[in-house]
Amino acid sequence: MAKVCHLITRLILGGAQRLALETAAHLRHEGWDVQLWTGPQTGPEGSLHAAARAHGLPVRIIQDLVREVSPLRDLHALQELRRRFTREPFDIVHTHSSKAGILGRLAASYARIPVRIHSVHGWSMTPASRAPARFIYTHLERIVARRTHTLVAVSEAVRDAGLAAGIGRREQYEVIHGGILPPTSSDADARVNARRKLGVAQDCVVIGTVGRLDDAKDPLGALHGAIPLLRAQPNLRLVFIGDGQLRSRLEYAIECSGCGGQVVMAGLHSDASALLAAFDLFFLSSRWEGFPLVVIEAMAARLPVVAYNVAGIREAVEDGRTGFLTQPGQESQWRKHIRQLVEDPQLRQRMGQAGRSRALSRFGMDRMLAETGRLYQRLLASRGI
Repeated sequence: MAKVCHLITRLILGGAQRLALETAAHLRHEGWDVQLWTGPQTGPEGSLHAAARAHGLPVRIIQDLVREVSPLRDLHALQELRRRFTREPFDIVHTHSSKAGILGRLAASYARIPVRIHSVHGWSMTPASRAPARFIYTHLERIVARRTHTLVAVSEAVRDAGLAAGIGRREQYEVIHGGILPPTSSDADARVNARRKLGVAQDCVVIGTVGRLDDAKDPLGALHGAIPLLRAQPNLRLVFIGDGQLRSRLEYAIECSGCGGQVVMAGLHSDASALLAAFDLFFLSSRWEGFPLVVIEAMAARLPVVAYNVAGIREAVEDGRTGFLTQPGQESQWRKHIRQLVEDPQLRQRMGQAGRSRALSRFGMDRMLAETGRLYQRLLASRGI
């Protein structure tokens, strides 16, 4: 079988990292010669290094591959990747995340790797980026796109944003939505156990989320939007599962809100998908997204979703059928939809069941892996490999 390298900047607990890990593990199980390369950093989000070892994946650390812009270390990382790709030639180099994507594709091109693929889980030119940074990132992405055979976009919105920025040609793009593993049990016992683990009473109504506590996910905005609901309904609980750079600020805001007894800061959990059984509905307050796998997992767990109508989210959630979508900044509308679901158990059940059907039929891991495998075979065949 062909030899494949998956390269990602950090092997942290995140959607892009999970997709890279699951794809590499599946290919290895199918007999491909696969390695997973990454930088040395992890972070408060948690690490997937143990999961990679459990899959039997060879993980190689590129010491100078770091998330921050660091010209000297970036140059060293590029040189090291080029040397390693030249010494240990791969048939395919498949990169993930912005820094690894830029350096990895340049190095693979210099080393004449036959097939170069980049998965775009979200562009580095986010709405929060300053104008000079957006200009630089866009220019770099345009350059390396010329050295890329296929750009795998995790959503149509991601593809369209790349084309609008002049990155690559339409025929270079392949849209492969992210996939989820079969959901864990959502029976009564799972609910009781999950609530016990989170310290939530069985008779409470729980609105919750899973994700990094950072600017992109806007947990502070979610808390601010939920405070009036919490004050009006003592039986309501708000749960954040995850960690990140905004944790201390969020904890301080919770303390100042006077609703501390109704908010659970659960931190990191390796079994976060199993803890979805504790929720009655799922919210996502992200201001931008590529394609949020956690929303698909929530739908598979029969949870209606309330989220902002941005990018890949609208490809996952059917507004009015599997949940509700509102425009960013419409906090009162977002709160109205949560209140509606809190007060109507039958609506939660209908939307939850519709969401589960959609998640399992359209966004399974097997479908994603099969599409990726077919892409590999097609690209290798086109080069006579």
